[in-house]
Amino acid sequence: MQQPLDRIFEPFFTTKEMGKGTGLGLATVYGVVKQHGGFVNVYSEPGQGTTFHVYLLASSGSPEAIELATSEDAQKGGTETILVAEDHEGLRELVRKTLTSQGYSVILASNGRDAVRIFKVNSEEIRWLFWTL
Repeated sequence: MQQPLDRIFEPFFTTKEMGKGTGLGLATVYGVVKQHGGFVNVYSEPGQGTTFHVYLLASSGSPEAIELATSEDAQKGGTETILVAEDHEGLRELVRKTLTSQGYSVILASNGRDAVRIFKVNSEEIRWLFWTL
């Protein structure tokens, strides 16, 4: 039997009551993120809530010019710079420690507005963006 989490990005799938939602929101987000070479991770625990992490490649080049890392390369770590936008200080620090231990350079932002400002100044350096919803 499929669990709701297995179907979360399917168009028109919803766990809401009839008339409370169409089930198009997450399918739309997923489609847009995939079209831009990114991915979405979902973490959910009954009674605790759900967290979505959206990962997008930050680049000023065309999508055809972007060479995405293979999963094997991603497991080795990297040397790219990642902009982390997270309002929770503890989580922001945990992400920084985790990414720097894998060889990445990390720039931190405490909110979306700060992240946009930082990206404008460092857009040539930043390769990835990490933020939580």
